[in-house]
Amino acid sequence: MSKRLSKTLAAEIATRTLEVINPANRGVALAAALRRHGFDPTVSELPASPADRAELVAWLLATYAPRE
Repeated sequence: MSKRLSKTLAAEIATRTLEVINPANRGVALAAALRRHGFDPTVSELPASPADRAELVAWLLATYAPRE
């Protein structure tokens, strides 16, 4: 993966994703935000129903900003 996700962008994406009222639509919002910022979301790897901001930020960083 050539592009890395910053901590700030991960926090912004998580916050905006959790602002979506319907939990069933949060996955769609998350995938759209990732695509908008140039990341390729794979539906199978997206969290089923993100509900906690800290957990979502941690998942985003682990997935799109792996430590080398």
